[in-house]
Amino acid sequence: MSPTVDTSTMSAECALAQRPGYADLHRDCRQTEDVPLPHGDGILLVRRCSCFHHACNRKPADARSGQ
Repeated sequence: MSPTVDTSTMSAECALAQRPGYADLHRDCRQTEDVPLPHGDGILLVRRCSCFHHACNRKPADARSGQ
């Protein structure tokens, strides 16, 4: 049995794509960027999907931190 994946920060498409037979849904996800709340001073209206299938989530750790 495979370990449970935390889907709480994934889009609905990517969360469902974790289940057998639904892997094709990853390509339907459009939540690849954070969407800020207008005039929200950094508050996010929609957070980007954290699914590892998105290229933006596969960058090496030092590339993201600028080190």
